[in-house]
Amino acid sequence: MKNWVALVLLLAGMPIAGWCGQDPLKLGQVTIDELKMKVYEKDSTAAAVVLYDYGESAFEFTKGTQVVFKRTTRIKILKKNGLDQADIFIPFYQKDFQNREEVKDVKGFTYNLENGKVVKVKLDEKSIFEEKQDANWHQKKLTMPNAKVGSVIEISYTIKSDFIENLREWEFQNTIPVMWSEYRVEMVPFFEYTHLLSGFNSFHIKDAQVLHQTKGITYEEKVGYQTVQQRSSMSMQILQYRFVMKDLPAFTEEPYLTSIDDYKSKMEFMLTKIQYPNQEPRYMASNWDGFAKELLKEENFGGQLVSSNFTKKIAEELNVASADSLAKVKKVLAYVQKQMSWDGKNRVYSENIKKAHDSRKGSSADINLLLTALLREVGIEASPMLISTRQHGKPVTEMPMLSKFNYVVAHVKIGKNTYLLDATEPDVPFGMLPFRCLNGKGWVAELPSGRWVPIKNSERNVQMVSADLQIMPTGEVVGTMEETFQGISALRARSYIRTKGQEEFIKNFSDKGQEWVRQEVKIQNMEKLQEPLKTQYKLTKAGDLQPVQLLYVTPMLNHAETENPFKIAERLYPIDFATPSDEVYVFTFTIPEGYEVEELPQGKNLSLPNNTARFIYAAQIVNGKLQVMSRLNINKEVFGPEEYANLRELYNQLVAKHAEKIVLRKKS
Repeated sequence: MKNWVALVLLLAGMPIAGWCGQDPLKLGQVTIDELKMKVYEKDSTAAAVVLYDYGESAFEFTKGTQVVFKRTTRIKILKKNGLDQADIFIPFYQKDFQNREEVKDVKGFTYNLENGKVVKVKLDEKSIFEEKQDANWHQKKLTMPNAKVGSVIEISYTIKSDFIENLREWEFQNTIPVMWSEYRVEMVPFFEYTHLLSGFNSFHIKDAQVLHQTKGITYEEKVGYQTVQQRSSMSMQILQYRFVMKDLPAFTEEPYLTSIDDYKSKMEFMLTKIQYPNQEPRYMASNWDGFAKELLKEENFGGQLVSSNFTKKIAEELNVASADSLAKVKKVLAYVQKQMSWDGKNRVYSENIKKAHDSRKGSSADINLLLTALLREVGIEASPMLISTRQHGKPVTEMPMLSKFNYVVAHVKIGKNTYLLDATEPDVPFGMLPFRCLNGKGWVAELPSGRWVPIKNSERNVQMVSADLQIMPTGEVVGTMEETFQGISALRARSYIRTKGQEEFIKNFSDKGQEWVRQEVKIQNMEKLQEPLKTQYKLTKAGDLQPVQLLYVTPMLNHAETENPFKIAERLYPIDFATPSDEVYVFTFTIPEGYEVEELPQGKNLSLPNNTARFIYAAQIVNGKLQVMSRLNINKEVFGPEEYANLRELYNQLVAKHAEKIVLRKKS
């Protein structure tokens, strides 16, 4: 009980007393006002609004130990594009037949106001379907009946779970506004949890009360030579927490944002200790020492890195014994990239790297644990590094939570230099990670306690475009253009070419833009991954039939930034570019004889504090030719919300400058 009280204090700041508040939401309590609602007054643009979302988690001990999660949700549909809220998905997990989650008691109703009367339609159980998402994840899928603009829909269900390690999380915020979101959690004296709260919204209610309950318990007891199942009951004090948020705005996805789950208001729980009556306490991997030790003992993780006849044979075939360390690493990486095809699945565990190797296909864990094992086999200091992809969310650095990771790469050390390697894609150059992996920090799984390292690519993301063009008196433009790609932009282009084929890439490339026509496209350095990828082509734009008095030149051609990606006035979330970048454009125009420049855009030189971002624009006559230069440098990966206003204004200036035209007038 002393430990339980410590948990109370850990989650504290809450009064522990019986609260006086509204009863939990129950089905069938829809009001006339809710049915008559036409617009949500706090957000007139909302297509739908969550009127009430109620969840509760509690423990049962009649079939081992289970967590019982119940949820009831009421939603008002306000506009046609809010009808997708009538499609309900309930995910659940099944490890095997004995360890699983079970969705029960799914009930739903749709309410409409027709001719002044409330018409209620019940969800038919035959309309509930089950889908398998992958080996372990399933979902119940249903569509609420008779849902239309003006409807109020209600859904409730129960999930019984054998997995107490991660108590059910609760998302207070949604992609539509939420008027009331409430979660109640009953903590029993046997378990200790740590909770994580994310998001930027405050609690409307945060308190707790002590409940005295008697719970039925089933346990096994030896009677003679037999094990007999016994039933009993136990009285205990339950601490019930109540968390409420209200009037939450819709969470809208914004550009340069990682997973929205990083920023939506939600609560997660992690089990740290188990202690049943008259038993010794059992601690979970609540510290990094224990986490590293358990993970490296795990058959499907550290067990895959043990030297074997399989890895020894491949190492011998690679014949790198006499090569220097860097050459060894590059050869092993190239081998795995060529040998293996990624199945698109992000995983931490591998069932069997040999099996994946033989099939030439596997998950990120299959491929990169294979890479790590082979590097070790040839004498390289290599360790697996757990990361969370950008869409999966930020990892939690304060405590070990395996669920916060979904990917593994190889961390390699040669002398004083370290390299992060990923062999899932054939076009990833040495020392570079794909865009999906660029998400803050990764955890290197090594004894005694692992360590966090920043995830950064050695190359900036670069796009350089240059053109030499001639303007005709008719307005026709002809010339050549070269584009150079490095870093992530080169990887994306190569991957597209590899997947779709060079002809499709050229066709798609040539078809872009209505005014400008690309012809005779040539691609250079396709296979030289450490070199920039280049495209060269002829560029033409049609003009009039006869010479004209005034020529209007679009100086940025088809590369103008026409829209500011940062539209909202204020932003609460970081701006995550993932990697520093450079966009450089240099266009040289030969002016037709007999014409002169009448209007030329003024130059611009903007720089944010500490030169974190910079925009330079210049249009001038150089050696009798018109030269236009635009350069945008993003010099750090992540900008804080406090830097948003300046960054947004820089892009405003860039868009405005790119929209300006140059006017040439025929001399009189």
